[in-house]
Amino acid sequence: MMKITKYPAEPSDIKHYISGEKKKNDHHLHTVLTFDNHLNMAVLKKAVMQSTEKLPLLLCHFNETKNGAYWQESVFSADDFVFLVETTEPDAEVNRALIRKLSTENGPQICFTIVRTTTTDRLVVIMNHMLADGAGFKEYLYLLSETYSNLLENPAYHANLSLGSRSLSQIFKQFSHKEKKTILTKKAKNKTVHNPVFPLQGDPENPKVIWTKLPKANFTQIIQYAKTHEATVNDVFFAAMAQTVHQTTSESELSIDCPIDLRKYLPERKSLGITNLTANITCEINKNDDLSSLESTLQAVKKSLDPQKKSLAPLRIYYLLELIFKKKSYSFAKKASEKLYSIPKTSFTNIGIIEEDKLHFEGSTLTDCFICGSLKYAPFFQVAATTFRGELTLSTNLHGTTSDHEWQRLFLEKLMLNLPANK
Repeated sequence: MMKITKYPAEPSDIKHYISGEKKKNDHHLHTVLTFDNHLNMAVLKKAVMQSTEKLPLLLCHFNETKNGAYWQESVFSADDFVFLVETTEPDAEVNRALIRKLSTENGPQICFTIVRTTTTDRLVVIMNHMLADGAGFKEYLYLLSETYSNLLENPAYHANLSLGSRSLSQIFKQFSHKEKKTILTKKAKNKTVHNPVFPLQGDPENPKVIWTKLPKANFTQIIQYAKTHEATVNDVFFAAMAQTVHQTTSESELSIDCPIDLRKYLPERKSLGITNLTANITCEINKNDDLSSLESTLQAVKKSLDPQKKSLAPLRIYYLLELIFKKKSYSFAKKASEKLYSIPKTSFTNIGIIEEDKLHFEGSTLTDCFICGSLKYAPFFQVAATTFRGELTLSTNLHGTTSDHEWQRLFLEKLMLNLPANK
């Protein structure tokens, strides 16, 4: 009898699963890759199937019982989740592909749609956010492109891939006993969360991804502005975000979620497996902060974020959950996860640079690429940023009404205008 493989669900998997259950978001990651010609469909399917050896959970379904949660392997072929749509209206088909839903409970946990015109392809990929954060998603895309390129040159090629560790324990192994004790005992200060009120009505049946782009020359100005003010590019993004929220709502006390990549604690910033290694800090803007200019807002952002970046306190919740899921019952641990993990309703996530040299599909030129996060449910609101070839893409995703989506589009326009490139 053939053995059915099961993989334990990590606490980070459960965290994203709860977000879906509670209708905070659809816990999907999305990307659009634009090519100047047609991809080789047969080779892409082979590459996709080989890539699942690195992340076999892509071909699993998720099971939850009172005693625990796990991923169980299922039988899928590439035809089950790789689709070709030939069209004369590529924009409409890309939008349609971007809002496709995966089934966590049935699988598979990834979907590819090639939107093809007579001369070009756009590849839309959706992955279950339970399996990877933004950095993990990029890692997967790099692996896919490398496998595709090798298979195109050598049809007999087979990558030597294995799952590796998906656990957050790989982060905590980097710390001494004394540091672990500090993580457990050093609580972040409990501050009142100030969620700005946006005019979002929400519509669960009408999801949409909205994005806009900033040219390379303008993004270079953002980098220079950050250096001049001894800040990071992410700090500048948060300053522009805070200013835009303030201008839009007239609220002066703001809490904005800021995801941080824990790979910074790993050797060469490399994870042992494709997974979620993200923690959260909060950008707190108080009523005494000066939001009249980008420069003064940037100082308020740095005042809030800089101490948190240097502290181990943001790791406490994740270390605590690792211990709770090991030592307590699943039902207790899940409730603890829901209680302990709480972030502001408004967030800005900088998924970062998509590295062109690592995302190369042999025989094709990638002319554009961006990644965006999960589709939120009102009142949750997020803006995501990615950069490819020096061009910034800002996106926002929501299950909302037509007026909601128009408001989001205008918000992105205002956010762009608040960036230093437009000053």
